[in-house]
Amino acid sequence: MPQLPQELIDAIIEDVPGSSLKACSLAATAFVTSSQRRLFCWMSLSDIPSYERTAILLASSPHLAKYFHFLALDIKVIPTEFVLLKLILAQLTELEHLSIIGDVMFGWNQLERNPCLIDILSLPTLTAFAVKDLGDVPSALISRALASFEQVVLSSVNIVDEEQDTEDWSSPGNLWHLVVVLDYDEMNAITSWALDAKRLQLLRQIKRLSLMSPAFPKLLFPQLIKLLSASSSTLQHLEIELNAPPPALPTLPSLTVLDLILDVEVAKNPARFNSILSDTVASMPHLEVLTIALLDAPLNGTARPQWTSHRPGQWADLDSTLTDLPNLREANLSLRNFGSEPQRYAVFVQYMQAHLPRAFDAGLIKFSSDFCFLHPMDRFARMFYPRVLVELKLRIIIYFLPVPTTDLSQLENL
Repeated sequence: MPQLPQELIDAIIEDVPGSSLKACSLAATAFVTSSQRRLFCWMSLSDIPSYERTAILLASSPHLAKYFHFLALDIKVIPTEFVLLKLILAQLTELEHLSIIGDVMFGWNQLERNPCLIDILSLPTLTAFAVKDLGDVPSALISRALASFEQVVLSSVNIVDEEQDTEDWSSPGNLWHLVVVLDYDEMNAITSWALDAKRLQLLRQIKRLSLMSPAFPKLLFPQLIKLLSASSSTLQHLEIELNAPPPALPTLPSLTVLDLILDVEVAKNPARFNSILSDTVASMPHLEVLTIALLDAPLNGTARPQWTSHRPGQWADLDSTLTDLPNLREANLSLRNFGSEPQRYAVFVQYMQAHLPRAFDAGLIKFSSDFCFLHPMDRFARMFYPRVLVELKLRIIIYFLPVPTTDLSQLENL
């Protein structure tokens, strides 16, 4: 085939579906590099065989290591001082995003069982770090992550405050996006450093903050206020899950985007819905884009009740809250479902159009539907990958972790 510029080849491969990349790489020698770059950009190691296949792959084709940019590791399945993990990580010199999932029930620091996991945090190319279900993580390590990386996710992490943590964290680093996910037991990934004024300095330049919990515990509201106060001058995008009106929030003059996540049953109570929304946006004088994501998950394994009609007058206050926001140019109402009842979305749209007529007629409202549970690494992609429309996360979030990666057992010919 005629020699094409590499830029054109790269553009062609970008439009090839992931399922066809292997076949594409076999179609022409010129396609191999571009195909491999996409095939191995994301890698998820979730069991011992996947670690073994990856180690064999990198041993036979070491040039592929430079294509690994997003790596998700499940470490609860691996032994202490796991040699294959050490061999794999030693080759990943271009890694940008790392996520680690463990088992929060373990009563020890799982990262220390394999020191290579801590060593790789010093990799110069690494900019994003996510951890989930880890027990007894030293506070110094979390503080180091906040000081070192641009984006950090803490999901159900039990942080142990260390008296010997004498590092000076008074200077903000490069952190601009922080996600904190609490589990049902209110595992407290916030208080261990939110109560410490020196660590709050790490958040002075944050632009995006996501605070997620099945029910944001009231005991953490003081820490929420501290977090928002620390970043109030720079915070532009806030994502928070609430099922009750928050306390008075500090003024957030730079905030232009709010993602408010509610249980769908809360949204069916117009007075409560309006109270949560109005109390939340009261501190956001320059809010421009509002996304209200309604979690339409089954209740105890059974389907949600159908949307039923209310008198539109009951929704007048909520309608006014939306239309009276001075700078609001877009309100997205997103129904987050499990994909099992697609007809509920059409009913949801009709319901909201009927009960929020002023906002709808003003052209503010847009509707969307999404799955409550995406593949875990898809969440990681949506959060970290700039070319992907970010429409974040839902309950029991695993923002990072396994992407639907290529099955290594099918790549012998590459």
